[in-house]
Amino acid sequence: MIGTSQYIGIAFLVLGAIWWFLFLNPKSPVKKYWWSIPDKLMFVIPQEPGYKASVNSECISVWVDLTSRSGITVDRIVLKIGRKEGIPSFEWNPHEIIIKKHKFLDFKRPDWLAVGKYEARLIAYTSEGYSKSGKFTFENDQSVVVAI
Repeated sequence: MIGTSQYIGIAFLVLGAIWWFLFLNPKSPVKKYWWSIPDKLMFVIPQEPGYKASVNSECISVWVDLTSRSGITVDRIVLKIGRKEGIPSFEWNPHEIIIKKHKFLDFKRPDWLAVGKYEARLIAYTSEGYSKSGKFTFENDQSVVVAI
């Protein structure tokens, strides 16, 4: 026979398991949508002249405005062009974004980048997750000649 104290114990165990799943589990839907990183870190990538992303024979430069509600450490920033693999910024050092940080970030120009317009986005990786910028466009009007 199960007594009243065992029923209370089982109820606490079930509630504890539900609480763990909703608030502590890394795959938790509550943690994913309510406490996600995009709320803590926001990107602004202006498209005005002078701030637009530019391409030369060696790198792609993008003006980035990072804003954080509270301090968050950004480990790396990656440029993702279309569906291709991300290109890490070679000048970004992991550091904490206290309130606002803005600068031009340089990314190595991939060999496959042909002349044309491209849609891209930036992804900032932190220990808590990642945050994506909105899509922006840039134009590559330089072709690279590869010597054989």
